[in-house]
Amino acid sequence: MNTVDLHTHSTYSDGTYTPEELVRYGKEKGLSAIALTDHDTLDGISEALDCGRKYGIEVIPGIEISAEYDNSELHIAGLFVDNENKEFISALENLRRSRENRNIEMVEKLNRIGVNIDYKRVLSRAGCGVITRAHIAREVIDNGYALSNNEVFERYIGKGKPAYVKRRVMSWQETIRLIKESGGLPVLAHPLLYKMSERRLETVAADLAAGGLAAIEAYYSTHSPADVKYIKMLAEKNNLKLSGGSDFHGTNKPKLDLGRGYGDLKVPYEVLLELKKELNRQRGV
Repeated sequence: MNTVDLHTHSTYSDGTYTPEELVRYGKEKGLSAIALTDHDTLDGISEALDCGRKYGIEVIPGIEISAEYDNSELHIAGLFVDNENKEFISALENLRRSRENRNIEMVEKLNRIGVNIDYKRVLSRAGCGVITRAHIAREVIDNGYALSNNEVFERYIGKGKPAYVKRRVMSWQETIRLIKESGGLPVLAHPLLYKMSERRLETVAADLAAGGLAAIEAYYSTHSPADVKYIKMLAEKNNLKLSGGSDFHGTNKPKLDLGRGYGDLKVPYEVLLELKKELNRQRGV
């Protein structure tokens, strides 16, 4: 069966593979297509597209954006986006500045509680990419204050923890609008990770579908067969297409592999074909 992975991250956000390494690895894994969906940035897309042509694997330009919904945070992926759309790039630059201010404040909070790390070293970890909490976590670990990313989040920088800082994000309506106006399809990422009740998730799916959401991730690394069945039902109920991917981050998510998740993930190529049909429908092709 031809398979795809429509949710991956590179060094331009919080992954450990460069776009070229990611695309080459996708080819080695036998994937038919791969989408690069870095957090709040399009900066790795051009490199990924060039490498797709180089290695003979289809690359879908994408992004993953944190958006606000009723005082909660959702992640909305955009597939087939235009990485040269000026309005989109400008909005993302505003998000980047907000993220940077938040990161500085988190490092200051960590230092105040005795977790002494240097923000300049956090910057060097990210290189030219978006700085995320994963970069802060690695610095905390390397300075001997924790043994794993999970420990850093659970003790220090997860929601409600001593060094956590809420950051400004766009509304879900604005996020969907920007993705669609850049020519892309908005997708609700990892719907079960929000730990909502079924009733709450069904309300979210209905609201987002009415507001222009095109698809929902049914296939995901932590989804059981029952989870996939449930999300498929939710998609059908709200006239949404299916999407899916591993959420690959390289060594930042140990044991989670590209295209296979924790071993059982298989996203059929037909999922991508259906998304392309929906894209053409929205574009009036």
